[in-house]
Amino acid sequence: MAYDTSNQKSYYQDSSKYGSYQFVSLNDIISYFMAVYIGDEKLISKANRADVAFFAQRALAEMSFDTFKSIKSQQIKIPNTQLIPLPHDYVNYTKLSSVDVSGVKHPIYPTRHTSNPFQIRQKEDGSYSFPSNADLVQNSDFATGTLARWNDSHEYIVHGAAGDAGTPLALSTPSEKWIYTQIVDNALEHVLSPSGIQGIEAGSARATWQRIDTTDIDYIDIEAQAVTTAALAGTTNSGAATTVSDSAGNVMTSTNNFVVSTGNYYAADSGNTGGLWNTLSAKIGNEGTSNALDIPLTTVRVGVSTNPGQVEALLWPGAAPTYPSQNGSPDIFDISYMEWTAGEEGFKNLYSVDVRQYDFIFVIVTSTAEWENTPWGEDKASAFVKTRVDDITVQNSYAATKLQERSTLAGTSSTWEKYRDQTPSESRNDDYEDDVFWPNHGERYGLEPSHAQTNGSFYIDELRGNIHFSSNITGKDVILDYISDSLGSEEEMKVPKLAEDAMYKYILCDLMASRRNVGIGQQAYYNRQKFAAVRKAKLRLSNLKIEELTQILRGKSKHIKH
Repeated sequence: MAYDTSNQKSYYQDSSKYGSYQFVSLNDIISYFMAVYIGDEKLISKANRADVAFFAQRALAEMSFDTFKSIKSQQIKIPNTQLIPLPHDYVNYTKLSSVDVSGVKHPIYPTRHTSNPFQIRQKEDGSYSFPSNADLVQNSDFATGTLARWNDSHEYIVHGAAGDAGTPLALSTPSEKWIYTQIVDNALEHVLSPSGIQGIEAGSARATWQRIDTTDIDYIDIEAQAVTTAALAGTTNSGAATTVSDSAGNVMTSTNNFVVSTGNYYAADSGNTGGLWNTLSAKIGNEGTSNALDIPLTTVRVGVSTNPGQVEALLWPGAAPTYPSQNGSPDIFDISYMEWTAGEEGFKNLYSVDVRQYDFIFVIVTSTAEWENTPWGEDKASAFVKTRVDDITVQNSYAATKLQERSTLAGTSSTWEKYRDQTPSESRNDDYEDDVFWPNHGERYGLEPSHAQTNGSFYIDELRGNIHFSSNITGKDVILDYISDSLGSEEEMKVPKLAEDAMYKYILCDLMASRRNVGIGQQAYYNRQKFAAVRKAKLRLSNLKIEELTQILRGKSKHIKH
């Protein structure tokens, strides 16, 4: 079809248009087919546009699999878990490659010698287990001493370099980690400190969460224990000996749930006589003064939601802030939650929470402290409050009716764990200097070609939608080239002009096949047309060049082939 190419300026000034001339949209294909093939005195007297659109989409999908060029590609750095998820529009892969320091791609080969099957939960006697109280949360008691399987709000990092006058952020210690989560005595501990940016005092609202699968679960029971602290009024005394005292004048010391720190989080600039920093210094009080200190109550919430916790942990009271956190609001729990506040502690539970409509949910732990009179600055004490949460369990309320997966590491079988922990066979530098192989130098029969390389291997877990890699791929950049059905978005639904005729023949053939008054001979004719057009499109899109073929033929004389 003819297109307007007169406005070349708009093309070259808009990078989104680059290369677009080689394609025609699927919507145009449908419109052209309706105009040319359907109507009085035409091949098809009457047809619904919806029917044509259906067969056009089917033609586009089928030709995307083996006719059109595959342009889908992703570059991913392989994490320590040695797995990545399949792309959202993945149908099949064409090639997986690792990238070296020079940017050169090296092929990674699939392994046929292992897999990651569904490992059935069994009792000690080997019989299958259908528990009624299976814990859906991994690392629920934090016995590992780590946050394994959990996600958490990031540590708030104060950026800047000391000595840059006039800006509190710039006067801070570079990369000072201010707010954090830790595991203490096999319990989750949220440390909630006062914070301030640009003259605004802020509190902390931390979140820790984990995604759990509820595909075959109707109701769940939730249980957890938590420790919170009550509010306390006092003063901070900044002098030769920095202290924090309660309202009765008693000096407060650090406890399990309260910490007094003399850490210098802000290096005050004595030469700064004006501006925002001077305002903050006057507000806090200078050396040797006493300042009000209101230690806020802490609140812990444990519950389930359809969304994860928020990464941002700053909690801003009052006016609209720059980085508000929703972790401090109960609205983050759109299914159900439990709450401890103002010194409450102990176990709480929820029974028979309805999760029938969800395939997965998030169990979330939030801790909140709304600081107002904040003691921070040069040589001044800083107060921190803590919360503790432990023994978080989410269990199915009724006995399972389907086979259960083992709970050690959900989604990972012992077969794959054993394989991933080994040095890949293709990476073992075996020189075969032994009594069997060394005398037979050059006659090593039975060598597995897939192992005669050091690039690594992969396994696609279709059951769970992951790609697993051998251990020697960890930390490397991997390029995944794959094919899709081209139906992901409007921008993707386009056809190369070299295959435009094949699309018309494909739609015509399938549309005729759906009609009852089309004879066998006539349908065979349309099938031959379709086959010939698709074959011609494949030849066109193969992009064979005589010069490239010549180079390949010249390489036939090499003794060592690629």
